[in-house]
Amino acid sequence: MSTPLTLIVTLIARPGQAAAVEAALRLLIPSSQAEAGCLQYNLHRHRDNPQRFSMIEQWQDRAALDAHERSAHFLSFGRTCAGLLEQVEHQPMHRIL
Repeated sequence: MSTPLTLIVTLIARPGQAAAVEAALRLLIPSSQAEAGCLQYNLHRHRDNPQRFSMIEQWQDRAALDAHERSAHFLSFGRTCAGLLEQVEHQPMHRIL
């Protein structure tokens, strides 16, 4: 049995685009949380930098994350928001404790 995969995705909106990015990220949440293998999918906004968002995700395994990244809602977000984002950073993690 594989261990769950945690992914921390940090997204930085271009100036003036934070509201649009937040709205698009909010739309991802219900569909992503309903996916097979999704253990956690939560959106956070930086307290001091409103342009900076983090999605804390936990997936049952790499196959579940791969399926998420091929999902229609995920691909739609990429097409819709590519021009609204200044930076996207993915940090794959494995829980130790």
